[in-house]
Amino acid sequence: MIAFPYKLIRSRRRTLSVTVADGEVTVRAPLRMSEGTVRRFLESKRAWIERHIARRDPSFDAVRGSFAILCGGEQYPVRFGAAQNGEKDGAFYFKDAASVRAYFIRTRGAQLLEEAELLAAQFGRMPAHILLRDFKARWGSCDANGTVKLNWRLLMLPPQLRRYVILHELCHMKFLDHSAAFWAELERCLPGCRALRKELRRYAFLPSLYRRGS
Repeated sequence: MIAFPYKLIRSRRRTLSVTVADGEVTVRAPLRMSEGTVRRFLESKRAWIERHIARRDPSFDAVRGSFAILCGGEQYPVRFGAAQNGEKDGAFYFKDAASVRAYFIRTRGAQLLEEAELLAAQFGRMPAHILLRDFKARWGSCDANGTVKLNWRLLMLPPQLRRYVILHELCHMKFLDHSAAFWAELERCLPGCRALRKELRRYAFLPSLYRRGS
């Protein structure tokens, strides 16, 4: 699942194009082009897309500016350049941006995996493996072998959006594409998922943060 939801429109055309309007990403593609090709195209345009999505929402300026960090959907003060990684008095302290990943996985990673396992058991979609990964442009993925991979930054999202992403990937165990049947299945598991999909767009900038040199 790419970090920003998108609407895919197929037609008798030869090329790919992408537009962003009111925070919604629309991709136009040839009729028989694979979704893998579409996703690679979107990943190549990720920086441009995220800039256009972010233009309308100043809510996370402090996060982008490294003055705050998201955890469970809440913003907390953060200081980089600290002697060691940790938390104290409602604030986070890190040696550098690249330290955030290891700290979040160590202190909260088991919680994310447990949540995914509980949802998998609840909806009868038990993956072969559930893994945490450092995706650059997506929230998660599910392959034909039943392996679900989740971006560790889900720990930064509000609980309802974290649940949306997990269920999105679990539904791919039944439908590997984004067909009407897939969206119907996701709606069955999570009524009102369209609103959550829209809300998730606000966080599309997150996968580009907390990397070496960022």
